[in-house]
Amino acid sequence: MSPSYSEGDYIISITPRLVNLKIGDVITFKHDTYGYLIKEIYQKNKTGYYVKGIYPLSTNSQSIGLVKPSMIKGKVILKIKQKNHE
Repeated sequence: MSPSYSEGDYIISITPRLVNLKIGDVITFKHDTYGYLIKEIYQKNKTGYYVKGIYPLSTNSQSIGLVKPSMIKGKVILKIKQKNHE
């Protein structure tokens, strides 16, 4: 199994202010240590979201920690794969 998003792929996202984020949504966010990441929400609470990647070796909330709403840049609504990654 390979990562769902590869270098060179494009995404289109919508600001989280316009949607209610829910479990299963894929989000982009900026982490202080890891930079910009794309992950799926698998749990939420009053203070933020726990995320995971689909790829087994992906970084998840065990190392990232809670993703606070202020860190979230958008909800992914479309992925465009680069041609040579098919």
